[in-house]
Amino acid sequence: MAAKLKPDVLQALQDWKGKPVKALELGHTHRMTHSEEYMQSNPAARNSIDLSKRLANDQERAYGYVFALLGHAADASAFAESFLKDAAFEHSGFLEMASELRKEEFADVTPEEAAAAESLAWKALHVGWARAIAGHSPHFYIEVSNPAVNAT
Repeated sequence: MAAKLKPDVLQALQDWKGKPVKALELGHTHRMTHSEEYMQSNPAARNSIDLSKRLANDQERAYGYVFALLGHAADASAFAESFLKDAAFEHSGFLEMASELRKEEFADVTPEEAAAAESLAWKALHVGWARAIAGHSPHFYIEVSNPAVNAT
């Protein structure tokens, strides 16, 4: 499948091995609701959000998963055959591959990070990296680096 991937996807995969990659910030910030005990003692707070608690997606972890998906899709000949032949099977095959990869190597990726990473990887496989991240306001773009390379 590597020959079928768009050149900019292959370039992004190559850059991930040692250079920062222009990308989108995946996901969004989550605000937590108040604890159940707090809500029971403060019925008026039922629909409020606890602004002191903020959860954000780990961009390097999510992008590690994105590039693992892209790399696996580029290298997996069985997946490449199903991806290229049968339109009805291609997405389910991709999700099956993603599920196996997540179990084996990315168990710490949150469900939100996984969904965002899988969506971006799927889009990049179809339209290329540049088109997959195109069309957003400049403040949504970030540079991500492979944490495994940064650690060495």
